[in-house]
Amino acid sequence: MDLFCHVFVTVANNLTGVIYGKIIEYNEVAEILGVTKATIYGWASQKKIPHIKLTKRLLKFREKDILDWISQKSVGANAPVAVGKKNGRYAKPTSSMSRDSIERIIRNAKAEMLKN
Repeated sequence: MDLFCHVFVTVANNLTGVIYGKIIEYNEVAEILGVTKATIYGWASQKKIPHIKLTKRLLKFREKDILDWISQKSVGANAPVAVGKKNGRYAKPTSSMSRDSIERIIRNAKAEMLKN
């Protein structure tokens, strides 16, 4: 019975990851963006960054939401091109984006958030 329960929990966790995407913590978001954990707490409380509020004191983040949010903050010559009349939403980044492009997007998102 223990083996069955273990297999069931493992499969359920894997399916949750596929359906909802990878769920990450404050420290992982802070590391991705290169800011402090306190900054992430502040942005979440000001609703400046996408997050999941599980309880009054427990917040989590979807990795995909954070990466999409970063790409939406991108500005400059190599920024993603706006798509149609979608209220300024940007084309989704492709897997062929260079590391420099991703780092530039992160720098621009940090600068934008810090000036607000």
